[in-house]
This record gives sequence, C-alpha cells and structure tokens, in this order.
Amino acid sequence: MPPGEAGLVRRTIWLLRTVAAHPEGIGLSDIAREVGIPKATCYRVLTVLERESWLTLDPDTRRYRVSLGLLSIVGGLLDSDGAYGHMRGVLRRLAEETKETSGFDVLLPPNVMVVAQVPGPSLIGQTLKPVPRTQPVWATSTGKVLLAALDPETVRAEFAAEFEDKAPERFGGVDAFIASLDSVRGNGFAYAYDELEVGAASVAAPVRVRDSTPYAVWIGGPTYRLTRERIDTLAVSVINAARDLGDLLSVTDIVLPSALTGR
Repeated sequence: MPPGEAGLVRRTIWLLRTVAAHPEGIGLSDIAREVGIPKATCYRVLTVLERESWLTLDPDTRRYRVSLGLLSIVGGLLDSDGAYGHMRGVLRRLAEETKETSGFDVLLPPNVMVVAQVPGPSLIGQTLKPVPRTQPVWATSTGKVLLAALDPETVRAEFAAEFEDKAPERFGGVDAFIASLDSVRGNGFAYAYDELEVGAASVAAPVRVRDSTPYAVWIGGPTYRLTRERIDTLAVSVINAARDLGDLLSVTDIVLPSALTGR
C-alpha cells in the first residue's frame, strides 16, 4: 500500500476510535484536537464515514456518534452483554419462535437499510444476503411500516420522485401506495409478498423509540413457507419483538443512521 494511502487508513482508524470513545457524541473541533490532525482533514474523512453510514451526525448538536451500520459489521467482536448483543438476542429469539430469518432495518432515504439479521433454522429456498444492505422502501414490509410512521406529505416530498422513477408499474402510483399505508397504521404491521423478489415474503413491525418510529424489525422467508394464512399469527411475534427492541433502544446510547424521525 502506498505511504499516502496507509496514512489515510491510520487517520480513519484514529477518528473512529475517538468517536467510539464518546457515546454521547463529539464535535468536529474536539475530534481534531484529540486525534491531532488538521480540522479540514478530519472533516473530509468524517464526511465519508457519515455517507457510508458508519457514523451519524446529529443535525442539532453537530456531534458525531458511531452508528449501528458500523456496529452491524463489527458486532461479532463486541461484548455479548452489551446493547448490540442484547439486540441480536431479541432477533435470535424471534427467528427461533417463527422459524424464519429475522432482521432489523433503519430508514435511510430513499431506501431502508438492513443493519442486522439472524438466520432462521432453515435457509432452504432462501439466500441469506450480506449486511448492511439497502432495499427500496416500497417493496419491503419494513419500508411500509417506516413510511406509515411519517406524515403522508413527508412521504410524498421525500419519496415520490424515487417511487415514480424506479417502482414497477405493478406497485401502482404513488397516491395508491400512500393510501395503502392507512391499513398498515391500523394493523400495526405490514407484509410484502412477491414484491422485493418473486417467491419471497416478509412481515414487519415498527420499533418505537421514545417519541419516534424510524426503525423496524422483520421476519422473512420463502412464500411457500411464510404463507398468507400464517401472517396474522407471525405478526404477533414480530410486534412483540419490536416492543422489546424499542424498550432496549430507549435506554441505550446506540445511535442508528436514520435520516427521518417518524412520529
């Protein structure tokens, strides 16, 4: 590796270590002072890390924190008794109870991002995809519950252009999609059937943290196993897991890379 590139890697590691040492958040000037590198250099590296969802920047306090996107990558190295370990414990219990793969998503417009998942006891007919990954909001059960937590006009302003540009015709127009969110709010969960890909189904529930709902928990599997007749029963398990995760995240300092707060 060329000396310049090696130096950049070292600076990036120093920045991540510094931010991780401040779970309450830390500002740009303090980071530059602790790391001992120019403020302009810190800003460039931090901007890239934020763009890649490894860090989050609070728009009000201008403080950086380590995001769950980064924690999902290094989670296996973390203390199993920590908050992230407990979160994965909830997902493991959900996977065991429903016999399907479980996961946790955040809203990252114009998509949702899968930041954690636990495989179910059987992956036959289902390929476990890498984490983190982004998926379109309109084709996922988590996208539906996360958008249902937002004001309809916010959904239109933030997602209509992307929907009209990329959503297949079979999803209907943006007005029909926004109208369909009423039933999601009423039911407290959403499901997707042959939407993200043919033969795949999922059920999701919103994770409420304090006064916002920017996260969602889900289970997914092949349609021949996750049948429509099972959805209401499975939804109960997903809703209970969402409640447990909301309680956990409400009392921890884990910060997730969500751009919208919901309501």
